[in-house]
Amino acid sequence: MDEFVIKDKRGQYWLIAIVSAVSFMITLDYSSLIISLPSIAAYFGIKVGLVAWLPTIYLLIITSTLLGFGKLGDNIGYKKVFLMGLVVFGLGALLCAIAPNFTFLFITRSLQSLGQAMYSPICIALLTYYLPANIKGRALGLYATLQGLGLTCGPVVGGFMNSYFSWRDNFIMTVPLATVIFIAAWKKLPAKQGKAVDTRFDYIGAALLFIGLVGLLYAMNTGAKTGWGEPFVVASSATGLLSLLLFVFQEKRIAYPLLDLKLFRNLNFTFAALAALCAMAMNIGIGFLFPFFLQMMMHIPIAKMGLVLMASSLMSMILAPFTGALSDRLGSRILCITGMTIAVIAFTSLSFLTPRSSLLWVILSLACLGAGMGFFLAPNNRLIMQHAPADKQGVASGVYKVALNAGSSLGIALYMLVMAQVVLFDVAKLNIMLDQVRQNPDIMMAGFRGAFIFGIVLALMSLLFSFLAKDKARSTR
Repeated sequence: MDEFVIKDKRGQYWLIAIVSAVSFMITLDYSSLIISLPSIAAYFGIKVGLVAWLPTIYLLIITSTLLGFGKLGDNIGYKKVFLMGLVVFGLGALLCAIAPNFTFLFITRSLQSLGQAMYSPICIALLTYYLPANIKGRALGLYATLQGLGLTCGPVVGGFMNSYFSWRDNFIMTVPLATVIFIAAWKKLPAKQGKAVDTRFDYIGAALLFIGLVGLLYAMNTGAKTGWGEPFVVASSATGLLSLLLFVFQEKRIAYPLLDLKLFRNLNFTFAALAALCAMAMNIGIGFLFPFFLQMMMHIPIAKMGLVLMASSLMSMILAPFTGALSDRLGSRILCITGMTIAVIAFTSLSFLTPRSSLLWVILSLACLGAGMGFFLAPNNRLIMQHAPADKQGVASGVYKVALNAGSSLGIALYMLVMAQVVLFDVAKLNIMLDQVRQNPDIMMAGFRGAFIFGIVLALMSLLFSFLAKDKARSTR
């Protein structure tokens, strides 16, 4: 595929700028919404548990459709799918901004997530397909940097909008940004690419994967709240598992699979993907839970909360371009191991927090976590893509994104589950009513501490998989 590598420096810069801008938009949109959830709940007069389905459905839809759109990009062209995704995403944001009720907001947010699922796997495929080998690491580092910038700005922007304007403005600001990126991509992205070996599309596999992932992730998120023995949770889990088993059978029997299972014969690819899944479960799960810790235990106002939360993403943003470029010279493995070692230290520090801890301790712990992710993300991304064949970059990028989003969904559910189980254990031990928990800060703190300790476990799992995933022999391309 050397004939499709962009030799012109200007063309390379345009490609990197467009993809990095999309990376910024994705994380800005997500992180600004997270901090807006209490305001949305208050506006529509609904419970926090219900409004929490906004980020959950977003992750569910993206996770369950990424592979399909990655394959579609391999088949009909990365540029076409990328542009379609931007249109759907921008339209969804506009409709979210004018939502008259929560049901309408839920549906339009789902539409917006479908748009992101279209262009998200294409982003990394564009970088790895069209750029020469000697700058891929730097490009992925910049991609991760803009991702970190979005995560840094999101809580601050969300806090500002909710304090001085409206939660609706978090969606409105996305529309012009998506429009500008669309125009640039339409004019500057390359349209030519090599033909896929087989352009047939596995619709049955796509349906089975969608049902399987939605069933399992829905059960994970609901079971943590309602109990694992509830009939609907059991049915959802069973449906999800059966669908995924049928999906594997389907992919093995047909000549044009949605997911080429041969990718996983390369254990380095598999270990790197598992490391990504565990790292995102660790990072996004705590990112969802930590605002509640700041609000409930440390009583920090929402505007100030955004400034505190930016410590992690700011550090990740600063380090990402450095580690991305460094991975071109040193390889990815040692940097991923370093990153997850730092993450273990960060969660160890978080596990000692109390409601009376200094804000400086909180900020330094979050900055340490951000440093760990800064060392990990771009090198891990590069490691996964370098172990995938050139004609499978879209699918491999989809696998990577599925790992990230599945990890995110699982992380939110698992952190909530661990916290809930610790709280319930203390409630039973002290023989008090569950509705008295909020009046007992020690019980709530024990729940948060249990979640922080669980973060250490996830960091150690990612560290193990990072150690097992080896770099590919250097290429001259």
